[in-house]
Amino acid sequence: MKICLSVLAVGISLIFSHSSVAQNYEMPMTGSSSLNLNIEIQLPFTGTFKGDYVAKTNPTGTKTIPGLWGGSGNNPINYSATLNGELVIDTNPTGSFVLHSIAGLGGYITDYTSDLLGGNAGDIDVGVVFQYSTFHTQNPTAIYPGGFSLPIPLGGGGISQMTVTQNGLAPIVMTSLGGGVRNFTAAIPVTLTITADFFQIPLRAIDIPAIIPIQGQCVFVGPNEMEMTASFDFADELPLPAAPGFKDQPLDLPTILPPGGTAHLLLTGTFAKGSISLGAGSDIDSQGDRISLLFDLTDDGAVSGMDFGLMLMNWGCDDAPFIDFNYDGFIDGIDLGMMIGAWTR
Repeated sequence: MKICLSVLAVGISLIFSHSSVAQNYEMPMTGSSSLNLNIEIQLPFTGTFKGDYVAKTNPTGTKTIPGLWGGSGNNPINYSATLNGELVIDTNPTGSFVLHSIAGLGGYITDYTSDLLGGNAGDIDVGVVFQYSTFHTQNPTAIYPGGFSLPIPLGGGGISQMTVTQNGLAPIVMTSLGGGVRNFTAAIPVTLTITADFFQIPLRAIDIPAIIPIQGQCVFVGPNEMEMTASFDFADELPLPAAPGFKDQPLDLPTILPPGGTAHLLLTGTFAKGSISLGAGSDIDSQGDRISLLFDLTDDGAVSGMDFGLMLMNWGCDDAPFIDFNYDGFIDGIDLGMMIGAWTR
């Protein structure tokens, strides 16, 4: 009867460091990977708006004046506001990661990077809700009563970059199903980077820490290749750092009393910290090749007695294809002979 000593191998492997007992596979995502994104952004800001009147260059422009009537000149009006943006998009993300498989039954993930938009840009529906004190305008003549919120649909906006980059070690737990097939789970710490613009106001790249829970199945296709299918569902509300301010941004404001006109204003403001509600569901397919030396089971740069020891621990096992060098379904003398032929010390 054949004896499989994989459990013993895993126990002994704990004596060594991660890097000393891993078979490493570079895993690029394939084109069949998919991602559904649902993003809602809230970004408060404060500042002033005033008419676009300029005596020499735009004498017929709008003037803004505090109060219900009277007054003169073109005056800045204080406001507070909240910008709301929403994006729903289906994409094909690109990216890659490195899977370090410890004795085939555990390990960790490093170097996970992904362009969630797959090189595309996403259009955002943008709206702003303003609060302000009463003011009136000339050209057109209109009154804007204060004390209530004024929602303005702005329409234009977009996300031009949305990437994740791993920023810490991600241990991976594997459960053997036999025949070189493993179920796995992991939690990958990442930095989410977003670059966006709202009604022609560009925002610098914003970095947000997050953790992506991932689960799936990997198949060791012989000693040199791995296939992996994985998925994750992510839903969280994350803080947004304050974005850069803006000055004299054109804003066409519908008149309130009387309705039907348009006041042409220049908006100046400073953003405060906001929030982003992010929902994502992804299916990830990847196929990769082993990037460490075939017979170097301990990934220490040499084929030596430590690798021979790990082979003996898996002797007769039919569930360790990363040691089945001739891929005949058995760990036996042929595999040992191939290892000895590659012996380096």
